[in-house]
Amino acid sequence: MPQPPTRLSAHERRSQLLDVAGTLFAESGFHGLSMERLAEAAGVSKPVVYQHFSSKRRLYLTLLEDATTELDFRVNAALTGTSDNRARVEGAISAYFDFVEDRRFRLLFATAERNDPEVREIVERTMTGVASAVGRLIAADAGLSEASANFLAAGVSALALEGASWWLQHDDFDKDEAARLLSRLVWRGLGAFGPPPD
Repeated sequence: MPQPPTRLSAHERRSQLLDVAGTLFAESGFHGLSMERLAEAAGVSKPVVYQHFSSKRRLYLTLLEDATTELDFRVNAALTGTSDNRARVEGAISAYFDFVEDRRFRLLFATAERNDPEVREIVERTMTGVASAVGRLIAADAGLSEASANFLAAGVSALALEGASWWLQHDDFDKDEAARLLSRLVWRGLGAFGPPPD
């Protein structure tokens, strides 16, 4: 006799719904996904979804906030995990390329509803936060003013984002090679503002 399905705790159910919704939103965008389809994909009724999230928009914003936290964690871990500046650059760039394989990258940078002010604020805050972390290191290592360092850091972050986005559309190109090439470009460029790179 088959066993009845295991009942998930509230925390487990919420995590499951976020996981399923993250994949579906990344594929379909905000307007392309209905709560009915989400509930069906998660194997629950629509009222169960609303027990955890008051609206589709609240679920979507929660996913964007989670994506922001994850990318920020990955980049900061790369920057603070070593005192070797070249390794920091390589680690930060690699963090973008690793994150691009996470469906949450598409939520932030590919399918985000930028016309929504709250969504736009989350995406812009993500880029600003990452750039600020990079900028603090540039300022300390290159002896630049905070404004100059932040300007360069914004450029580095944009370059990493565009490179990772390009790879997403050309994934027949080796990801590690793409990250290595971009890291080399960034490292050589930043080297002009401080001691010559190795």
